[in-house]
Amino acid sequence: MAGPAFGQGLPPPGDREIRIGNTAPYTGPASAYGVIAKTITAYLDKVNAEGGINGRKVNMITYDDAYEPTKTMAMTRKLVEEDNVLLALGTIGTNTNAAIQPYLNSKKVPQLFALSGAAAWDQPQEFPWTIGFLPTYTAEAQIFAQYLLENHPRSRIAVLYQEDGMGKEYLKGLKDGLGGKIAIVAEAPYKVTDTTIDAQMAKLKASGADVLIEFTTPKFAIMAIKRAAELGWRPLQFAASISNSYSAVIQPAGPQNAEGLLSAAYRLEGEDAAAAGEAVFREWSAFMQRYLPSVSKTNGQAVLGYLVGKLTVEVLKNCGDDLSRENIMKQARLLKGIQLPMMVQGIKIDTSPSDHAPIEQMRMMRFTNGQWQHFGPVRSGVDAGAVSDSFKTIFKYGTATKRDLANQLNANTVSLMTGSFGSTYAQVGADLASVLDNGTSLRILPVMGRGSVQAVSDILLLRGVDAGIVRKDTLSYLDRKDFAKDIRNQFVYVAKMFNEEMHVLAPRSITNMRDLDGKTVVVDLPDSSTFVTAINVFDRLGIRPHLIYQEPRLAVDMLRKGEVDAIVAIEGKPLQWLNQINDRNLHLVPVDYAKPLQEEYLPSKLSSTDYPNLVADGGSVETIAAEAVLASYNWAPNSDRYRRLALLVDTMFDKVGQLQRPPFHPKWKEMAPRATVSGWTRFKAAQEWLDRNMPLPAGSAVSAASGAVAPPPAPFAAPAAALAPQDRDPLYREFLEWRASRAKAGASR
Repeated sequence: MAGPAFGQGLPPPGDREIRIGNTAPYTGPASAYGVIAKTITAYLDKVNAEGGINGRKVNMITYDDAYEPTKTMAMTRKLVEEDNVLLALGTIGTNTNAAIQPYLNSKKVPQLFALSGAAAWDQPQEFPWTIGFLPTYTAEAQIFAQYLLENHPRSRIAVLYQEDGMGKEYLKGLKDGLGGKIAIVAEAPYKVTDTTIDAQMAKLKASGADVLIEFTTPKFAIMAIKRAAELGWRPLQFAASISNSYSAVIQPAGPQNAEGLLSAAYRLEGEDAAAAGEAVFREWSAFMQRYLPSVSKTNGQAVLGYLVGKLTVEVLKNCGDDLSRENIMKQARLLKGIQLPMMVQGIKIDTSPSDHAPIEQMRMMRFTNGQWQHFGPVRSGVDAGAVSDSFKTIFKYGTATKRDLANQLNANTVSLMTGSFGSTYAQVGADLASVLDNGTSLRILPVMGRGSVQAVSDILLLRGVDAGIVRKDTLSYLDRKDFAKDIRNQFVYVAKMFNEEMHVLAPRSITNMRDLDGKTVVVDLPDSSTFVTAINVFDRLGIRPHLIYQEPRLAVDMLRKGEVDAIVAIEGKPLQWLNQINDRNLHLVPVDYAKPLQEEYLPSKLSSTDYPNLVADGGSVETIAAEAVLASYNWAPNSDRYRRLALLVDTMFDKVGQLQRPPFHPKWKEMAPRATVSGWTRFKAAQEWLDRNMPLPAGSAVSAASGAVAPPPAPFAAPAAALAPQDRDPLYREFLEWRASRAKAGASR
């Protein structure tokens, strides 16, 4: 039987043991929730007494975290690294779960049934090892909003909320659900460490509100219900579902003070025999009497623990003999139509690989004549239309002035010039919009362009364009040719994004770049990145082809017919249209990393993995790569355009890790925020972010190719080439290999 301090660095579990880890607030401001973990433990003890799960005993090790995230992290680390638990179960609280979520996901340890209504537990792409349990705070608050809009549309609302992620999500859900149709006349936050909320309650009463909504934990719900009665204030009162337990909240607050209190529920009360049904109630009562006699059946937190225990057993039974962490998560994602005993009739548990929110429905209830009574339909806090930001905007349009809404939407919108349809730039812009868009706080508008030259022109001249993806060699070419006066002071870069490889597709009779002298070569449209890089490379190599301005993907038929001699495309590999070519007469022409190219380009390769139809299995073709950068105009630091771009920088740099995972473009893996772009100045806000979040040790340098940090030079320091291979990007490693092979070939001659 597990208890609050059980487990002292245990050996790995045996074949007949399932070891589960848990932390809970047995002490501290949220100690009322400690009953949940006690009930889960008691239920697993019951399962063990009846033979266990598939012949295995369940051992739940639980520690007291006192509702403090730092303790939760320390205890969870101990559970995983010393106690060798298979999974973490039923951690209680928003900030506590948030503290351990990245750690458990990095260790690939299931974080099952996080007991908090935060939406963060339903992010399977970013956190595939985390799954929630409770209806989200947002969904519950929107159910309150539905009820008020239907029954009290002329009310005035006051809100008491906990000043943390939980309280703020509740408040946002309420506002989104109301859509401005009912006024929230007062808001009063409190801290979990506060000893009184008298000042907050006085403020809320003075607002003249006739509805009081309490988004609180049990301790503060008791205070609020009592204080409202002491003030002689009798608004229509709502309590969050996390604080509607009869024994933990209503009884200590005084049932007479809670008369008429409203809430919402997905689970039944422990004494509601009629709603539970005779057989279910008998089983519940017998369990409590035998395994948890010190806890009242009226304690709703015990019902919650009972449900979590039952669902955990369901998942573990479905695992059969495969108790790998991967299979546990797989089974937790495949819960379909489960109606657990002691849940409100009609509410079922469903999950899927893309849905880690098991419960999404609730039913309103009212405390009357000494007990909770459910009423009305089962409601969903998830409105299919409400997930659309555009619907939300149109909805707000009907409740706000046009100017105010327009200002709000435009204040944090960043326009980003990308590339032509299907290009790497266009895909990268779409990725940024997918990951960074966050309603009105930040919106990315990728704009399709025609390449690097136009992007530079648009950043300089086009009203509303804040930034763009351009190529370093384009900027250098414009500077060298003096097309744009003082461009090095007008332009700044945010970050080096990735490298783009030069692809030269031609008949096999063209064996090297020199063979293109005097030939007809497609180099994309005159505003494109390929156009600039191609003419720059030809110029540096002293090659004078006849240029044809056509999109490369549209010129393949011309190449097959002999109307042109080659097609040049400079984009991040692999190119979709090039991968579709399967013609024995065509091949990729090698591009030698000649000395004239080394100032502006990097060596690279095109492999059979990139282009299986054009490169022999296991082989590769030498080529060069150009650097793509995210650039902008050098806005003054006190300008609104600077502020917006700084918002893009902060959000993008924070989420580079997410962008570097599938399904986003593989080129994101080359982005290293610290990498420098020689000869150009970094955007001030980007440099400040790096200095704050990725400071360099004194005397260190950064690799322009990869962003790797080199140590301070010693009196007899090794050359840069001595850096460990893992400190360099693939292109640089390829360069070292190329240089070594050239040296070897020279020696043999």
